[in-house]
Amino acid sequence: MSVIGDNKDTLKFAGDFQLDICTLVSYRKAAEAQDSAVRVNILPQVMSVTYVEDVTLQCITGEIVIADNQDIRTALPLTGMERLELKFYTPGSELQDRVEAIEETSDPYYVYKIEKIRPSGGTGRQQVYKLHFTSREAYRNSLFRVSQAFTGPVEDAVLKIVKSPDYLDSRKPLYIEETKTNSKYVIPNKKPFNAIHFLAKESISKNYNNSNYLFFETMNGFHFRSIESLMALGGHTARPVKEKYHLQPANVRVQGEKDIDKEMRSVAHYSFENAVNQIESLNTGLFASRVIQHDMFNKTITEYDFDYHTSFANYFHTEHADGAKTGLKFIQPYAYFDNTKKLFSEQPLQKLMVTSDTGHLHNDYTRPNRNEVIQNSQSQRQQLLNNNLILNVPGNTKIHAGDMISFTLPYAKPVGPDEKQELNPYHAGRYLVLQVKHIISPLAKKHEMVLRCAKDAVNSTLPVETDTDVVKLKDKKNNDIITVYEKDETEVQSSHSNIGVTNNVFT
Repeated sequence: MSVIGDNKDTLKFAGDFQLDICTLVSYRKAAEAQDSAVRVNILPQVMSVTYVEDVTLQCITGEIVIADNQDIRTALPLTGMERLELKFYTPGSELQDRVEAIEETSDPYYVYKIEKIRPSGGTGRQQVYKLHFTSREAYRNSLFRVSQAFTGPVEDAVLKIVKSPDYLDSRKPLYIEETKTNSKYVIPNKKPFNAIHFLAKESISKNYNNSNYLFFETMNGFHFRSIESLMALGGHTARPVKEKYHLQPANVRVQGEKDIDKEMRSVAHYSFENAVNQIESLNTGLFASRVIQHDMFNKTITEYDFDYHTSFANYFHTEHADGAKTGLKFIQPYAYFDNTKKLFSEQPLQKLMVTSDTGHLHNDYTRPNRNEVIQNSQSQRQQLLNNNLILNVPGNTKIHAGDMISFTLPYAKPVGPDEKQELNPYHAGRYLVLQVKHIISPLAKKHEMVLRCAKDAVNSTLPVETDTDVVKLKDKKNNDIITVYEKDETEVQSSHSNIGVTNNVFT
């Protein structure tokens, strides 16, 4: 944390931060000012602040650990009705890349949970406990329900749910990706987030082939957009990376001085989670699926098959080909399975789905065809769950959930003294940030981030193998099938032959 009196916009070291405001705002009025609430500055008591953005969560969440030597929990008191004014940022960051949840500029967060209250030890009366906070919209989601019909583009319905005083009543910016839908939907008494989730599943992008819409919050505001829009710009160009991370020794110096910019991009630790889970991928329809659709209007049944390999080039992925879509950088090798002489993507029965087509239910308003919505969406979401990269890096408030980054991962094979270290051909490259967890420690004067990232394409094309003789299988024999009675008879005869040794055949 920068020293008071220093330039707050000058980055002193990797992990530097400014934590300017951390104030609890009571539901009670202050005695000296009838138009203002009771406020308690807890900045001196803060031990750590955690702040989380996640593309799978509708609202920002976080927690603060405080060492309370004034029994604020009782004096305020803390009841779950308190708001939290919070301001922190990385020195030198732009205004839109700063957390500034204060009444003058935006809505404060709400403290919704207090837990793990315990004495800190020693002879004093200090207590240590944890405050959990989230956005105001999370409270309103629990209080209100959407029960009305919406017509026209899906984004219009989302806009109303987010901004209407009858629902979420949000004052924050809302970033919307236009859809090509012209539908009528009746929301039957759903909570706002559930209503938006339903509408997201019905949305097809105007500029992309993508039907996979997300609704999430960052410090910049709320976002309603497709997964593919996070990977590309304008429907035609791969999105540039926000930051380039790499492994390097700590405290890199240039001419005797620290290279702070380079240290900000250094990775302290990395790991991969769920690197390969083929059974789960098969069962969830990542590679192939079949939709059986019943058209109630025309009284027909139609089957639609999804093929991962043939559809790969229709979408933008984390990797690209000179800024354009790539049709070759699959995460699943182009190779036959076993003796089937087929790819995984050519076997659609691994996931079977049944749906109905109600496209003419509301006359001129039509719902998107279910096979356009379900199958790629199912595959794409599963790809984001596979092979997640976890990076521990210096804190930087310009990195948000939904950003693209790159990771320069070395090939971990041994190299000779004259050999150059190569990059990992598959796992190095571009990643989509799914979650950003800021961890601020005033005591250690350090700001760290934990990034959870996903990669749905390899950096270099995987080897192709279509030789059907690679897998050798044992020939079937007639005696491969043995009844349990034959096996029992064999054991009985064996027991009788040993009867002279023991009188108890069960010994």
